[in-house]
Amino acid sequence: MYPLLIILSLLNISLLALNLLAPVLHARQSIPLTEDGIPALQIAEDVAPAAYSSRNGSASSCYTLGPYISERSAQLVMARIRNYGLAVQMRSLRTMETLNYLVYIPPLPSRAEAEQVITDMGRFDVNQYTLIEDGPYRNAISLGFFDQLAKAKRHSEYIRYLGYDAHHTEQKAPRIVYWLDYDEPFGSNTPVLLWSEAIDASSKVQLIPRACRSSSQ
Repeated sequence: MYPLLIILSLLNISLLALNLLAPVLHARQSIPLTEDGIPALQIAEDVAPAAYSSRNGSASSCYTLGPYISERSAQLVMARIRNYGLAVQMRSLRTMETLNYLVYIPPLPSRAEAEQVITDMGRFDVNQYTLIEDGPYRNAISLGFFDQLAKAKRHSEYIRYLGYDAHHTEQKAPRIVYWLDYDEPFGSNTPVLLWSEAIDASSKVQLIPRACRSSSQ
């Protein structure tokens, strides 16, 4: 039994020495990932997705969508159009926005005369009024603000019917609005109005056809 154990121990020691001391006969060769003459693939980073544009010469329809009062709403709609695969640009425009319509009686020569007109109109149940006391419209009489021109016209006509010199005028303020210009293949009918309604129902936008830019522009 002991001679067998001695023989096995000697064999193990011999194998260990062979693995440690034997020279490497062949270097490990790497396995090629491609065949000869075929370039290796490269990963491209930060490549912008392709977007359809009328500049490529295809039959196209081009539109302007807006105006948007909210820049954020315009950006969200622009993202939907771009994700749909279409070229789109946003531009801003400074404009004068109509806030409401004022019905008024022009300035009278004195405060006493303006108060007399107010008292006299009370006979006809005209109770909505404000006497303007300062500024260029001093002693004028404001008869209310209206959100629609038709309502302002109707009220001013009624006051004139009662015998008073009533007028109406727009009240405006400067505002920045936003428009989106985009191109689509002819006949695509991209549902931009549905997207706009879902994102911002308060924006009353229009879809306006425009001339497409040629590839030379």
